[in-house]
Amino acid sequence: MILGVGIPMAAPVAAGPLKALSEHEGHSLLMMARTLFPHDFLGDSYYMNVVNSIDAKAASDAKAKATVQSGVQILDSYGGKFAQLDERSRTSILQSVEKTKADFFGMVYGETVGGLYGNQEIWKILGFEGSSTEKGGYINRGFNDINWLPKS
Repeated sequence: MILGVGIPMAAPVAAGPLKALSEHEGHSLLMMARTLFPHDFLGDSYYMNVVNSIDAKAASDAKAKATVQSGVQILDSYGGKFAQLDERSRTSILQSVEKTKADFFGMVYGETVGGLYGNQEIWKILGFEGSSTEKGGYINRGFNDINWLPKS
């Protein structure tokens, strides 16, 4: 499922030069990751870690590079450069690409999930304390102490 909230247009952020992908492809991936998992309180640098991970795969695997490059071309074929479109348009495009270009969509989706929610720095921002098994579980350890969720 694709999620989306009002995400302001982000300028390209460089976390070092990309090895295999163009700046345009990198920015498209950045906006794709932000559209898939929008967190206005997370800076672009966290999403650029995802882009850099995809770029590293593209640099070491010609098939992965071709998948990303053709995927970005498809994103752009829906009516302009994907990264410059508004959030609603990007979400609509990704809903189509999810079904028609599953290899590309799956790669970026998987890298984004792992890159964001596997990052312990982001855990702190989200209020996730990490594994609870060795600490006796969450139930008796402030299960409901996160303060960033909307009040019901």
